[in-house]
Amino acid sequence: MNRTILATVFVASTLVTGMLFAGIAFQDADAIKPNPKTKPFKGTFSGTFMTPDFTAFPIVATAATSSGIYTHLGSSTSAGTFFVDFSTFGIPGPGCITVLASPSTTTAANGDTVTFVLGGVFGIQCFFDSGLLPATSLASFCGGAVGDPHTSTVSVDYAITGGDGMFVGATGSGTVSSAVNHCDLSVPSGNSFTATTSGTINYAASNKS
Repeated sequence: MNRTILATVFVASTLVTGMLFAGIAFQDADAIKPNPKTKPFKGTFSGTFMTPDFTAFPIVATAATSSGIYTHLGSSTSAGTFFVDFSTFGIPGPGCITVLASPSTTTAANGDTVTFVLGGVFGIQCFFDSGLLPATSLASFCGGAVGDPHTSTVSVDYAITGGDGMFVGATGSGTVSSAVNHCDLSVPSGNSFTATTSGTINYAASNKS
């Protein structure tokens, strides 16, 4: 084999080897590149509201805790503070008040968290009974016959504002719908609820452990 052929073979093999290494390098870069994707986010949960705080009435604050199952988080617990403005009674709709921006944090079983603002864009709570003003006791609020229903529905938007663990920098949006029982005698405050949420979540796939 003459020198020209040897040189050609050497150059060709060098180019092929270089392309192979380049391909591996590009694959490695893709493997470690953050890959944020918008994904469906759904959850079903239930919980209780604590005794409402009327000290800043007509703004009423109520701490809430719940547990449920969410996509991407699995079995989780949530805690937050729910704010409503009773001065708006009847304005968003008959028997309804405005829900104000309310912070909440959901914690997965492994400790990763997602933070939310509920009602930052829209929020409404509609009551289907009497007893809207502060009462001296749960009995005086509920009154009537045993089992007399005092209920409301809550519809709010949610915005995901971050998190930790695999949800660092998470974003997303959607809605939450709740049904509230204000005379649940099985809990000290009398306030229990069930809820569902549906929307989207966006977080970097590279955050997964």
